[in-house]
Amino acid sequence: MNCLELSIPPLPQLVTIGHSFWPPGQKHLARSFDVYDMLFVNKGTLYITEDGEPYEIQEGRMLVLEPNRHHVGHRSCDEITDIYWVHFIHPAPVRTIESESIPWSFPYAKGTDLDVAPHRQMMYIPKFGGFDAPDILPRLERMLELHHALSASSSLSLQAELAGLFVQLQAAARARYASRSRQLCDRAIAYLQQNMTRPFDAKHMEQTLHYRFDYIARCLKTHTGRSPLQYLHDAQIRAAKTLLGSTELSVSEVGERVGIENANYFIRLFRKQTGTTPGQYRLARIGRA
Repeated sequence: MNCLELSIPPLPQLVTIGHSFWPPGQKHLARSFDVYDMLFVNKGTLYITEDGEPYEIQEGRMLVLEPNRHHVGHRSCDEITDIYWVHFIHPAPVRTIESESIPWSFPYAKGTDLDVAPHRQMMYIPKFGGFDAPDILPRLERMLELHHALSASSSLSLQAELAGLFVQLQAAARARYASRSRQLCDRAIAYLQQNMTRPFDAKHMEQTLHYRFDYIARCLKTHTGRSPLQYLHDAQIRAAKTLLGSTELSVSEVGERVGIENANYFIRLFRKQTGTTPGQYRLARIGRA
């Protein structure tokens, strides 16, 4: 399944939502406009072409039409077609990516009291595929009710329902297309977190996970963008930041606590990862406290 990768913040914002029954002979208008048009077909079939790519949206399937692309119904409905549509605004997708290639476990930077802006993150929604009607349709109905009686007391709830819809779609995309490599990646991450304070040992990792190390490394790289050692270092530095900001341990003691006994190596690695030394990081945290 192809998914659209959208950068957040900001979160997408709802423009409108609708529900209708198209009679036989009706088809989608030819147009290009600068909003996303997310279509859910509950009954029947809808035929749409986007920039020359034809789609046949059958019962239980959805399609996200992207902004500023040319859309046209290339064929009329053959039967009564039950359609929900959701229009929302958001910058153009960063890219289209296969769900199995999405780095679901890639660690994002967490906000701290030193930050003055949120860190960039990603969300993923299916471009074209099936949806779980018992889960999705009740949310669409709630959104319709809120939209029909829109007021100051309901507008925020409506936007929150849109965010919840994206959470459902993203979770389904991840669960439906989980692969063996994805599962092994998650096991490798758990192993690295549990063994963070012991010296890195590829052979021990092989014996624990029961796969060759080169295959483990390839799976982890595919889904996180990191080698096992790089992922371990990321986890160690994140833990070190917490200790530097919340304890009075010396820099060398912090390094030992996170599994790096050589103080000079710990300082070099910390500087490489963060652009500052452990001591400078601690002083900055104290200054903002």
